[in-house]
Amino acid sequence: MIDAGRVLQPLDAAAAAIERLDEYRVPAELADAIEETQRAVDRALRLLLRADARAPDDLRLTALSPDTPLDRVVAGLRQRGLITMELAGRVHELGQATERAWSGAVRASDADVARETVRLLRYEVGAASEPVAAVAHESVIGQPVSVEAHDVPPPDTTDRAGPPRWLVVLGGILLAGVAIAAALLLTRDDPMEIGVRAFEAGRMGVAEEQLELAVRDDSSNVTALLYLGRIRRTQGRLQEAGTTLAAAARRAPDDAAVQRELGYLFLDANRPESAVGRFRRAQELEPESVASWVGLVRALRAAGDPSADEVLARAPAEARALLDRGARQPNP
Repeated sequence: MIDAGRVLQPLDAAAAAIERLDEYRVPAELADAIEETQRAVDRALRLLLRADARAPDDLRLTALSPDTPLDRVVAGLRQRGLITMELAGRVHELGQATERAWSGAVRASDADVARETVRLLRYEVGAASEPVAAVAHESVIGQPVSVEAHDVPPPDTTDRAGPPRWLVVLGGILLAGVAIAAALLLTRDDPMEIGVRAFEAGRMGVAEEQLELAVRDDSSNVTALLYLGRIRRTQGRLQEAGTTLAAAARRAPDDAAVQRELGYLFLDANRPESAVGRFRRAQELEPESVASWVGLVRALRAAGDPSADEVLARAPAEARALLDRGARQPNP
């Protein structure tokens, strides 16, 4: 089990420098604060990789070595699902801010980058009390995965991912050129579209790669995070799924689909009691959703809760029929 307190100790030791990110008086003070914050983040990330007992020995043994580039540490943490792509991006931005501090070209916005990096790192290591953070880290390690992971319908993209943003140029004299440009643009698929099509075709490797790109382009893309979480969950990669869904839940805590997917993650991790809470929340957000009723009854049954029969009796007819014949969860 990863000791969050030990991993985050460098951040605690650099508390004064982190405070100066808000209270600096001259650029030189900000530069010093950014450099010290970066060193603390670097050390914490190395400790996190060293603490992961499942990581390859060569990574763990060299994690604390100054000869091991931070980029390799970050790549190792991403591979293990211990940090999100968002945090990896922030660490990269902090490195750029540190280079500016060294060169005397520090910016006021660099303080924002440093603060956000520290905040995300603390959250993802597990300092937050949100149960999702536990799933994203050690809580599902070693838990047996169901022989057949719980399956759910793909996320509804109708009101999540907007259409591609095409450059629209108006002007009568350029009408022909605009038509040609539009035709060319329409043949270029964005990563989100490619990822969704690959998911629907069962090409999960391509889907994951493209959806990762979509998140890199827009870290607030909850639909892409939801697809990624589902791919990783159904492949039994529960720790990575937890990290991904934790990111989705931070951005959209009141998204019923995110709550349902978390419910199935808890079920696959053999934690039905926690799954019940997620499905109840999804049901509160979408009272008429058959998918939420089905998930809630399944979780209650798995937890041995006698109220499962009472909930089933109140469920919509479609949900009862699906549960009675043991069908998989339908499209909501």
